[in-house]
Amino acid sequence: MTKTFSSRRMLTWTAPVALALAALAPALSAQASAKPTPPTITVGPIDKDLNGDGVPDLVAVGGPGTGLPSGVWSALGVKSRKTGVGTGQVQTATNIGLNGNGVTSPPSPTDFDGAQVFTGRFTGNDRQDFLNYKPAGSVGATGGIIVGAGDGTMTNPNLSGNQFSIMTDLMLDAYGNSPQWLASAFDARGAGNGLPDLVGVSGDATNGYRPNYYSNAAAPALYWNPTALTNPTPTGGTDWQNWTIASTETASGAAFFLRNAGTGALYLWTGVTMVDNGDGTGSLNFTQYQVAANWNTGVAIGTLEAADINLDGTPDLWTVMTDGTYRAYLISGLSTSGTATVTATRAQRLA
Repeated sequence: MTKTFSSRRMLTWTAPVALALAALAPALSAQASAKPTPPTITVGPIDKDLNGDGVPDLVAVGGPGTGLPSGVWSALGVKSRKTGVGTGQVQTATNIGLNGNGVTSPPSPTDFDGAQVFTGRFTGNDRQDFLNYKPAGSVGATGGIIVGAGDGTMTNPNLSGNQFSIMTDLMLDAYGNSPQWLASAFDARGAGNGLPDLVGVSGDATNGYRPNYYSNAAAPALYWNPTALTNPTPTGGTDWQNWTIASTETASGAAFFLRNAGTGALYLWTGVTMVDNGDGTGSLNFTQYQVAANWNTGVAIGTLEAADINLDGTPDLWTVMTDGTYRAYLISGLSTSGTATVTATRAQRLA
């Protein structure tokens, strides 16, 4: 991993006569007028932008083992004053999950303990909503969608029309297994109905593990009839239980970061599309890049969020660690024949 840091050099000078000042003025004026060329901004709605200011924002789940109090923590992205794009830094996070998940009574921020929370246009509106999902436990898998307020927060899920429960029993694989985790697949199958699909991994030790594609049924929170994907892992194996996905969307389509925590392998799939074979199986098509060979190897990451943070067309990552700190990893120099350049910002407290 290459860490890039900026340094500032202080230059002092004196000009004993006015002529020296006059001679330097043209050169200084030329230097002042030389401004960096801003990057090309992605046209259209930006994934993970919760408040519509044009830069992605960071969302993390709190609770035991996360370094954050229970709830859902929303941190708005910080813009560069020079370029107007995200820097990887975020504002101090606020807890937007105090009203619970809209299902349990009485409502409590502890409703989100042990859950995933990620954003997307899951109700088809012009704003980011919040999908929460808990894998199977003593009561089975549970999940739901809470409508976003458009300002970095969520609407009150306890009020009618603001919360939609996911019928997780419709997402069981052929062996009755629930997904271990979920990520947005956006419109990888080209349905064009304005609602994102989902991707996840399910399985068991007896029957093995595999990725599945969960198509939406053109209604909020209704995912059913999973398609078993035949793709191997990025390293060509079948050990999908060791991999997780964080997804985002750029102008070139859906993009998946795939991480193996045990080995530190980090890959990126761009331009992801899904081909349905019509027999309960399918496959993903994509371009694969190895981002890093040993990225946070063996390190527990509380939240892994993908977004095009600096709007250069290449997806980036945010991590929120189990001590409650976050940092951004800006990705550049993608090559199908080698690893990429990963520029890490310094770790800071999220809340």
